[in-house]
Amino acid sequence: MLAALTAARALGASRGVVLGYANSGDTVAGEPERVVGYGAVALTRGAPGADTRALAPPPVGPATAPLGEAERSELIALARATLEQLYTTDTLPLPRPASPLLRRPQGAFVTLRRGGELRGCVGQLTSEAPLALTVARMAVGAARNDRRFLPVAAAELPELTIEISVLTPPARVRSPAAIQPGRDGVLLEQSGRQAVFLPQVATEQGWGRDELLSQLCLKAGLAPGCWRQGARLSTFQADVFGTAQDRP
Repeated sequence: MLAALTAARALGASRGVVLGYANSGDTVAGEPERVVGYGAVALTRGAPGADTRALAPPPVGPATAPLGEAERSELIALARATLEQLYTTDTLPLPRPASPLLRRPQGAFVTLRRGGELRGCVGQLTSEAPLALTVARMAVGAARNDRRFLPVAAAELPELTIEISVLTPPARVRSPAAIQPGRDGVLLEQSGRQAVFLPQVATEQGWGRDELLSQLCLKAGLAPGCWRQGARLSTFQADVFGTAQDRP
């Protein structure tokens, strides 16, 4: 850097223009708690000073605005491109979403299926990361980190369908009677254990409310009637898309 500054001064540069900046926490594999920053600056002639407009955060869409078809298509394309790049180059992309709605922090799940059979499903109920980055991370998690299944093999990629569930924040409910299967996803917490089902699970399995909650208890490693005995229940809704649109 010192050599670049010395050369720029000798050539008459008096102005710095920031072209871009990112840190490792912005990447799919990044850890926000420990980051390395990367920047690009052009040193030019002109009025002395600095142009730092590139450092301004991009606009973020409102939290309650629904996703449109363009945003849904962009997320599906991002999830598939992330997996293809991971399996072909062992690298991961840096998501740069076009829509402000994909830059807002939001929880999401990614579900992978092959021939209609589940191959992986991983997600976060809430996230501080932009939605696009969360989806890319969950796509990798569903392919490699769902402990119920062997990791997805590269040969399977052309046969995978991708389903994305974009979530509303969980809200606690006071009574199980408030839960509507098929509309609500449910988070159950008791005795230091927890389990979650997405809204579509009850519909796919044909469960009513009682069966949904009993199965949730079993998933958490608790007795099937735990939901009647003081378990904390929270619900959320999901915008679910991708399976039909993304069939190979």
